[in-house]
Amino acid sequence: MRKEHFYKYSTINQNFYSSIINNELFFSNPRNFNDPFDSYPRFSLTSDEIKLKSFFDFLGSKLNNFKAEIFENSNNLNKHEQYKRLIETFFSAKLFEKELYENEILDKTNKLIELYTFYSDESNFEKLLAQNSEYLQIKMYHDYIFIIIDQHNIGVSCGSNNPKCPVMWGHYANNHKGICIKYDLGNDTTQNICFDTNEKLDVLKVNYSDDPINIFDYSIIKLEDLKFKILSNKYSKWKYENEIRLIHKDQGSLKIKRSSITEIIFGCKSTPKDRYSTIKLFASLGYKTNKLLIAKRLPDKYELSIQKMTMNDIAGSGVYIEEMNL
Repeated sequence: MRKEHFYKYSTINQNFYSSIINNELFFSNPRNFNDPFDSYPRFSLTSDEIKLKSFFDFLGSKLNNFKAEIFENSNNLNKHEQYKRLIETFFSAKLFEKELYENEILDKTNKLIELYTFYSDESNFEKLLAQNSEYLQIKMYHDYIFIIIDQHNIGVSCGSNNPKCPVMWGHYANNHKGICIKYDLGNDTTQNICFDTNEKLDVLKVNYSDDPINIFDYSIIKLEDLKFKILSNKYSKWKYENEIRLIHKDQGSLKIKRSSITEIIFGCKSTPKDRYSTIKLFASLGYKTNKLLIAKRLPDKYELSIQKMTMNDIAGSGVYIEEMNL
């Protein structure tokens, strides 16, 4: 039975201490990631009208769930009529282009009304297909991401399979002054990281590729799972990260079990005081960590070695051995 785990690089600061004190893991909005293609991987265009119509119908069925919510509010109904006129204008003036008809999301309610207006009229599919097939596909792709991912506030926590990557230590752990935590996720059938045993996380291994994904090859019954492909596909230049992603139904902090933290690894440039303060914090809160480790620079290679900590690694921090209580 395969064990699941991931390593998370962090700066040692107030946010880190707060996460340890409250035994929390933070799940980010994927729109805030530093890679502009992250959660927007490139996709293959198609000339297959049947596949495009199937994709259009799937989005329409999802938006139909909001029909009652839209029509019970007079303001929403007015906006619905305004979007109908706007869409008619774009068709009549042949203005459906990426630069003019923006996919930016400023207000989620307005966006839902706009999309419902477009997808509730099947003639819009035929008209846009004939007028600008490429933009129809771009629009449906962006609309899928909003409807299935953004609108539900899906959160992502990023980690790695590799605790020895110098670039990761440099980018995400304060230039090697920070820390890397190993989280035990359980095995491939039972998770043990969430404090609430009813919580369920999806664990995704990131795929690094230069090839676009074939979003229109998904059948209607499998289109719901396309979101996992979108959230776990990255440009090949990021391959060094060996990234693992935890996917949660919400964004923000999630309570985890303290027992899920099984290793603490300090950066090669971390200070003895930060090491001591962090170890003491973990000990005082009752964390039962298997290993206290530190990254060391190898003398003959551009690589890091993860080694057991010794008392020398906290020398000069002002600590007394009797204080450690470990």
